[in-house]
Amino acid sequence: MYHVMVICSEYSPLKEVDRWLSRNGFHVNISQSIEQASKYYELEDFELLLVDADALTDDALEIIQPYTFIVFDQRPSLNAAVEYMAKGAHYFIPLPTDPDTVLAQVIEALEKPKSNNATVSKAPEPEISLFGNQVTEPKTPPLGTPESGIIGNSPAMHTLFDELLKVAKTDATVLIHGESGTGKELVAKSIHNLSKRKDHALISVNCAAIPENLIESELFGHEKGAFTGAVSARDGLIVAADHGTLFLDEIGELPLEAQARLLRVLQEGEIRRVGAVTSTKVNIRLVTATHRNILQMVQNGMFREDLYYRLYVMELSVPPLRERGDDIPLIAKTLLEKACKKHDKPIPHYNKAFDAAIREHSWPGNVRELENALERAVILSPEGKLEAHNLKLKRNERHQAATKSTHNTTAQATPSSFAIEGTTLDDYFKHFVLTHQHKMTETQLAQSLGISRKSLWERRQKLGVPRKVTDQK
Repeated sequence: MYHVMVICSEYSPLKEVDRWLSRNGFHVNISQSIEQASKYYELEDFELLLVDADALTDDALEIIQPYTFIVFDQRPSLNAAVEYMAKGAHYFIPLPTDPDTVLAQVIEALEKPKSNNATVSKAPEPEISLFGNQVTEPKTPPLGTPESGIIGNSPAMHTLFDELLKVAKTDATVLIHGESGTGKELVAKSIHNLSKRKDHALISVNCAAIPENLIESELFGHEKGAFTGAVSARDGLIVAADHGTLFLDEIGELPLEAQARLLRVLQEGEIRRVGAVTSTKVNIRLVTATHRNILQMVQNGMFREDLYYRLYVMELSVPPLRERGDDIPLIAKTLLEKACKKHDKPIPHYNKAFDAAIREHSWPGNVRELENALERAVILSPEGKLEAHNLKLKRNERHQAATKSTHNTTAQATPSSFAIEGTTLDDYFKHFVLTHQHKMTETQLAQSLGISRKSLWERRQKLGVPRKVTDQK
């Protein structure tokens, strides 16, 4: 029988743990403070300590550091979690929580060799992982991997985390809104991994990366002979997400025909393959993301109004990097470690001049742009040093103003009124697209330019070249 000590006040929700664990055969003692626990008990007699963060002071942390302990917090924050993990906490769990989460983490902590826990304070700075409601030591590069969490301690990110934790526990449809490069897919992964569907598949689809003539087949599947090349029947990605989560990135790029099919999935909970006469029941949770103003698209006839209201049950807004203050150097340091590991270079000193350059830039490309800039700096700077000029940053304020101006003028321009200004590839791209998009599909445009449809979409966003309404119909 395992002996567990619960340390919390009389009114803490952590007291419920006593009842949950006792039912499962654990021997549980309760103390109202760490000082009380160490005075009346020998802490080494307990295999695990469960501690309310309200009972933790610097002196109390020193007392329990040699032991295996889990911290529970009624006011969870990334900053506090990182601090507790760095000082030896095995897990960090927000309160209130549920019996299954507590039992799973308690069993895992008890089964993990104590020698592993003894080295926590010497490990790299831990990272918040919203997966499984816990904080974990980073075993892979913190960003851009399935195991990664979302780094941030700004007020805007705290708001996002609070809402995310509430939304994830439900089965509600979620619309994630944010600029390109802000980490919308990480938010979607966190929603899935915090939900009751976490043991089933998370299927991610970029709607802008699939050719228009294939997207319905990819999502909904098709019957044999439904179209040229359909040599056999196959299920679509929605069926692959059955009982799990379907994440549709850039939902604003979904053609109107596919929107109608998706609406049926949400309304009826069933799917019909392309070319089929019967339907199949599916049970999915839909999470979508976009950087576009979907309501404006509805008003312009580019997006179905009925689908919009089906999607807009819960909305999470991911703030742009320029609005996240001190999160920028925090993320930069993590990405620097990732870039140094990738290129087998020692981690350089993060100096004030470099920090000032990072903070002054407005990062229109957000975290993705920051990651690329830092990788350039790691490659180009002398070993062990960081030189700000090696970030190779564009004068983005001028670029943003030009982009807005281009967007405003070209949105209403006709092909005949557009003239090439300059001789760069970007100039040619804008001229070609604006000249031919009224008579070509996105796929045909991409093929003519010798690029993928995804690359075409990305360049549109970068250069502010709008799509015609006729492309969506």
